[in-house]
Amino acid sequence: MISPNSFQICKNWWMQFPYPLQLITKIRFYAAFGAGGVIYLTSLIFNNIGLSATDIGLGFAISAIMGTLTRFFTGNYLNKKGKIQFPLIASSIISITASLILIFSRDTFLYIIGQSFVGAAAGIYWPAAEFGVPYFCYPIDTRKAFALVRSSEALGIFLGVFLGGFMTNFLYPKSIFLNDIFCMFVITFLISRNNSSITRNLENFQKKSLNPIKNGILKWNKNSAIIILSILLITTSLALIQVTLPLDLVKGGVYRNALSNEITSFIISIQLILLLFLQWPIGSWISNKGRLFGLKFSLINFSFASFILFVSSYLNIPAFYLISFSLILVSLGTASFLPTSTDVVFRIAPSNKKGFALALLSQCFAMGYFIGPFISGRILDLFGYASIIWLSISCCCFIFFAILFKRLF
Repeated sequence: MISPNSFQICKNWWMQFPYPLQLITKIRFYAAFGAGGVIYLTSLIFNNIGLSATDIGLGFAISAIMGTLTRFFTGNYLNKKGKIQFPLIASSIISITASLILIFSRDTFLYIIGQSFVGAAAGIYWPAAEFGVPYFCYPIDTRKAFALVRSSEALGIFLGVFLGGFMTNFLYPKSIFLNDIFCMFVITFLISRNNSSITRNLENFQKKSLNPIKNGILKWNKNSAIIILSILLITTSLALIQVTLPLDLVKGGVYRNALSNEITSFIISIQLILLLFLQWPIGSWISNKGRLFGLKFSLINFSFASFILFVSSYLNIPAFYLISFSLILVSLGTASFLPTSTDVVFRIAPSNKKGFALALLSQCFAMGYFIGPFISGRILDLFGYASIIWLSISCCCFIFFAILFKRLF
C-alpha cells in the first residue's frame, strides 16, 4: 500500500518548479502521450495492413520533409514574436487532421498523406515546445528543467505505447490515433485556458533569465559542426530504434527467428519503462557534469547498443536477452541525450536566433527520420534483415565519441 506521505513528498517535489514550467511540462506530457503510440506502433499497424517496409519508410521520410518546411517557419516566428501559443495550437489541429486521415487509410497514398500531416505538426510543435523551457524555468537550471520535461515525455510515451498496444491488439487496430486526437484537444484546452498567463510569464521570464542564460555560454566555432553532426547521428539512431527495430524483429535476423508482434511490443515497452525511470535521475546527474558530458555519454551507449543489435542478428536463442540488454543502453543514451542536446544548442545560439537554433535541433530529428527509416526500409526489403545498419551506426557513434572526447574534453 502506498503511504499518504509518498503523495505529499511527490507534491512537494512537484511544487518546487515554477508554475510556467509545470504548465509546459503538462503540455509536453499530453503531446508525448498522444504521439507515443503513433511513433512506435504506426510501422507495425501498416505492416499488418500490407504496406511494404519501403512504403513505410517512405512515409516517415516524407513526414521528415514536411517537418523541414514547417520547422524553420516556426523558428523564425519564435524569433520575431517570442510566443508559443499559436504554434502549439496549430500543431494540435494539424495532428488531429493527420490522425483522422491515418484512421481511414487503407493504402499507401492515404498513409503518405497522413504521415505528411504528422511531419508538419511535429515541425511546428517541437521548436515551440523547446523554446519555452529555458525561459519558463528560472531560477531552475536549464538542464534540470529539460530533464523534467523529458521525464514527463518519457511517461507520456510509455503510457501511449502501453495503452496503444493494448487497445490496438484487443479493441481497435488504430486506437492510437483516437488517443492522439484526445490528447491534442487537451493541449488546446490547456493553452486556451492559460493564454494570458503564458504571455505574461514568458515576457517576465525572458527579462529575468536573460543574464543567467549568458553565464557559461558556448559560442559558435569550428566545434559547433561536430556537435550538430553528433546530434544528427544520435537522432538517426533514435529513429532507427523507433521505426526500423520493430520491423527488424518481426522479420527476423540472419539466424535469429522472427518475433511476434506481441513480443516486439513487449520489448519496446521495456525500453520505454526504463527510459521513464531513468530520465529524471540521469538528467539530474548530467546537470552536474560538463555541458557536453551527456552528449559523449549518449554516443558511447548508442555505439555499444547498436553493436549488440548487430550481434543478435546472428544468434537465435540468446538474441532476446541481447536485444533487451541493448535497449537498456539505448535508454541510458536517450536519457542523457535529450536534455543535453537542447541545452547545448540553446546556449551556443546567438540571443536573437534561439528560435531558429531550436528549429535546427528539431530538424536534426527530422533528418534522422529522413535518412534512417528510408534507407533501412530498402535494406530490409532487399536483404530481409538490418544487421549492416546496426554495425554502421555502432561504428559512426564510436568515431564521433572519440572526436568529441579528444577535441572537446
